Amino acid sequence: MKIVNRIAPGTKQSGTIDCAGGLMIEGEFTGTINVIGGPFVLMPEARVCGVITCDQDAYLFGSILARDDGELSELTAHGAVFLTETVNAKANITAGAFKTYEGSEVEGKIKTIRRS
Repeated sequence: MKIVNRIAPGTKQSGTIDCAGGLMIEGEFTGTINVIGGPFVLMPEARVCGVITCDQDAYLFGSILARDDGELSELTAHGAVFLTETVNAKANITAGAFKTYEGSEVEGKIKTIRRS
């Protein structure tokens, strides 16, 4: 798995990110994320909030927080979403497939779509 974009530990960023070649988040991000041409990876210490779209797989180890207005975050992956034992998500998650592991926590709706 080759990932060319990264938000490093200790980094706090907000806004919109459009990236090609995958994205690994180890810090914090609030806003809109669009990932094409690679996976979205949320590491255990990472925290995100907002709307995330990925055209491939998403590997979730960290936290997806609800938005400031109390609404759940949104994540759409056109590949598989891997909900690991360390993920804590307050989000509606839509994906082509789900792989879940004991201990994963999701507060929100889970929906499957046809893989693209």
